[in-house]
Amino acid sequence: MRIATPPARIRGDRRRAEAAAGSSLAIRCGDAFASARSAEGPRMSSSLIQDPGRVRDLAAAMAAGTLTAEALVRRCLDRIAAVDGAVRAWVQVLPEASLATARALDAERAGGTMRGPLHGIPVGVKDVIDVAGLPTRANSAARDGIAPATADATVVAHLRAAGAIILGKLHTTEYAYYESRPPTRNPWDLARTPGGSSAGSGAAIAAGTVPLALGTQTAGSVNRPAAYTGTGAFKPSTLAIGSAGVVPLAPSFDTVGAFGASAQDAACLAGAYAADHLRIGPLGPPPRLVVLEDPLVVRRTAPGTAAGIAALAERLAVAGLAIRCASTPVGFEEILATHRTVLLAELGRTHARLPRERLAPRLAADIEAGLAIPEAAYLGALHRLAIIRRRFWASFGPEELLLLPAAPDVAPADGTTGDPAFVIPTTALGGPVATLRAGFDTATGLPVGALLFGAPGADSRLAGFLFSDPATHLDL
Repeated sequence: MRIATPPARIRGDRRRAEAAAGSSLAIRCGDAFASARSAEGPRMSSSLIQDPGRVRDLAAAMAAGTLTAEALVRRCLDRIAAVDGAVRAWVQVLPEASLATARALDAERAGGTMRGPLHGIPVGVKDVIDVAGLPTRANSAARDGIAPATADATVVAHLRAAGAIILGKLHTTEYAYYESRPPTRNPWDLARTPGGSSAGSGAAIAAGTVPLALGTQTAGSVNRPAAYTGTGAFKPSTLAIGSAGVVPLAPSFDTVGAFGASAQDAACLAGAYAADHLRIGPLGPPPRLVVLEDPLVVRRTAPGTAAGIAALAERLAVAGLAIRCASTPVGFEEILATHRTVLLAELGRTHARLPRERLAPRLAADIEAGLAIPEAAYLGALHRLAIIRRRFWASFGPEELLLLPAAPDVAPADGTTGDPAFVIPTTALGGPVATLRAGFDTATGLPVGALLFGAPGADSRLAGFLFSDPATHLDL
C-alpha cells in the first residue's frame, strides 16, 4: 500500500485530522489506484438525464405544503411521456391508479396521518416482482399470456403500507438473467447498456421518471446497473428479505434490492420494504473503511474507474472517516467460481420445466448446464461458499465496511449488460452492498460507481453510514 500525503485519520493521528482535511490527497492501494484525478470530470450532456429529487427533499416539500403526492405523480407521468420512448425503462405504467392513491395519501396527510418517510413517494417495480392486477412477465416469451397477479409481493405490500405509490412495472432481462428483448437503453448514452438484470430500474431513475425503484440481485443485477446509470443502490443481506411473490432464479442468492437517486434514498426504500426489521437508519459510531485489493480487480479496472474510486476515498477521508487498504483474504476468482456453480445448479433446478424453445439461447443452455451439475457437486459448492464467507469476514472487524469499484469500467456499448465480476463476489459473501456515486470518467463523461459492503447482518451499520452527516453532505 502506498499513500501519498495521507490524511491524519488514515495514519491514526486524530490530532492532525483538521489540518489534513484541507490537503490534497492521493490514496493509492497498489497499482489499482495509480491515477486519482479524473472522477470530477465533465458530465455527459443529455436531455434524457434528470434528477428526480431526494426523498428527504420531496418529503420536506410535502410537509411544507409546497408539493403534493398528486403533483409528484403527475410530474413523473409527464417525464415518462417525454423520455421513455427513447429509454424504454417502463413495461407498464398505472396513471389512474397511482393518481388515485396519491390523492388518498394527500387526504391522509391533510388529516394529520403520516405513514413514514415514503408517504406519497412514487416507486417503480421490476417486472419479476408481483403487483396485484398486473401480469409478471419477467420479459420472457415463456410467460406470454400469464394471468395478472392476484396479490402483491410481500415487499410491494410493505411499501404500500408505508405510503409509497406504485407507479408501474420496469423492464428486466429475461427471468432476471442475461438477455433482454427489447433492451432498455442507458439515458446517459443510448448506445450503452444500463446494466442488468434490473435494467429498467436504474434507467428510470437516471431519466428522472421516478425517484425510487425495486430490483433484484442474484449476481450483480442491482449494484451494477446503479453504477452504470449514476444512481444509488442498496442490496440487503442475502435472505434478509421475504421473497414471496418474486420470480426466483437462484434462491441461495436472490435478494430484492433498492434503487434511488442516492444510496441513502435506496437504503430508505429498503428499510420500508423490509418492514423495519433491518433497523435501517442513522445508528452508531462512524465505520472504518477498507479499500479492498484483489488481483482480478487490479488487472481489470480501467484508469478512469480507478481514479474515481481513489477520489471518492479522498473525499471520505477528508470527511473524517478512517480508511485503510487491505488485500482480500479470499481471491475473487475462487469466489466467482463457487458462486457460478451454485447459481447454475439452482437455476437448472428452479426452471427445469420451462420450455427451452421459448427462452433466449443462453438461458436455455445454462438451465441445461445447471441440471448437469451433480447433487454432490452442488452441495459441495454450498459448503465451500460457507467456508469462504467465514474465512473472508474473519479478516475484518465488525465496524469495518469495504470499498471497491462497482464495475471494471463505465457502461459498455458492446451489446452485453456489462461485466459483473466485481459485484458477484460481494453478493456471494452474503452481506449488504450499496452502490455509491463516485463521480464521472473524464474520457467519456459517464458515471463511475463504487461498492461499499459489509458482513452478513451489517445492514444497519451500512445504512447508518449512508444516513450519516458525511454521507448526506457528499450525496453519495
